[in-house]
Amino acid sequence: MALLKIETLDTDVRLGLWKIEEQEEDLIRDYSWLSDITERLKVVRSAQRRLEVLAIYALLYELTNDKALRITHDLYGCPHVLDYYIGISHTKGFAALILSQARNVAIDIEYCSDRVGRIAHKFIRNDEFAPTLAHQLINWSAKETVYKYFSDQQLVFFDIRIIISKLNDMGVLEAINLKSKQQVAVNYQRSNDYILTYLY
Repeated sequence: MALLKIETLDTDVRLGLWKIEEQEEDLIRDYSWLSDITERLKVVRSAQRRLEVLAIYALLYELTNDKALRITHDLYGCPHVLDYYIGISHTKGFAALILSQARNVAIDIEYCSDRVGRIAHKFIRNDEFAPTLAHQLINWSAKETVYKYFSDQQLVFFDIRIIISKLNDMGVLEAINLKSKQQVAVNYQRSNDYILTYLY
């Protein structure tokens, strides 16, 4: 089992992070009650995608201890779980989940790579400060999180302005939804392998 961490962020908000190191068979064995999920996954061609889905379900169980919970998606592709607000994300080798029974939540995880520098012009505004690859990765991930948080507004990246002052291994940055003029605080954590951002 490659559960990296579970954090209680507030009385009603929990976050889980999973490093995907297992084979599909390992997760199916360890979480055998997910047989209906594994049956549905048979049509998914990508082994990596199947692993990501199973890791998300493993996280959901580890955070709630409820084997019966299942994830559905609405017309916008947003995840839903009975009696919870939920956010999910996965990237190369990692899966992340945030949930609350009381408030909206969102999360994003991005694998650290230099590819983001090649497409920075597609998501970084002229009035944003992102001189380094680390700034660009956090900007990208934070915008993904804000997009998910305001999913009903169907934002595009340039509808979101990210303000990063000092960059640390973990911290809080300011994000502005320019469409609705709402300002939110996005938490971030960074390691050598990934950038994690979340909002609640």
